[in-house]
Amino acid sequence: MKKKMLSMSFILGMMFVLSLFVGKYPLRLDHMLEGNEQALRVFWTLRFPRSCMAVLGGFGLGVVGMIYQTVLRNPLASPDIIGVSSGASAGAAFALLFLSGTMFSVTTSAFVGSIAAVVLALGLSAVAPGKSNATMVLSGLAVHSLAQTLLMILKLSADPERELAAIEYWIMGSLNGITMQKIPFTCVVTCVCIGILFLL
Repeated sequence: MKKKMLSMSFILGMMFVLSLFVGKYPLRLDHMLEGNEQALRVFWTLRFPRSCMAVLGGFGLGVVGMIYQTVLRNPLASPDIIGVSSGASAGAAFALLFLSGTMFSVTTSAFVGSIAAVVLALGLSAVAPGKSNATMVLSGLAVHSLAQTLLMILKLSADPERELAAIEYWIMGSLNGITMQKIPFTCVVTCVCIGILFLL
């Protein structure tokens, strides 16, 4: 297990370093050491923040997946299967269509949608006859289908040229808007939330 952890950490480190130098604008270490202004700007403004956020986001998603599988005692459990991801997508689409569409409103609505999916899945599994480890997964699949249907309805009512594109772009996700200023807050929130989860 220890060797596996060391191997995965080494691979992660190599991929992190590689991501800093691969892209449309080629970066070379000698240019950066020489103080090339353009290279340093690309590195500190684009590459480094995005790579840090990718590692942080991947770490958070990995921990959440492990917690789902541990709590539900099912190796198939994940935010996708339980319906959380679909609930969040439907919530974000609702905010983009009917609310202000700002980052705060979209994030809040996505969070509310994901919590609603969890509550609904828990409610369905509680009233289902014959409790088993698979009950929660089956309830989550039902919630996932329901949320996907709601998401499709929202997409059909969206403006194809503007709102629909914004919904699809949010669902796909992107690191384009990441800056160094966003890293500390995200890191603190992630660490605090993960700490609380492990305490529970």
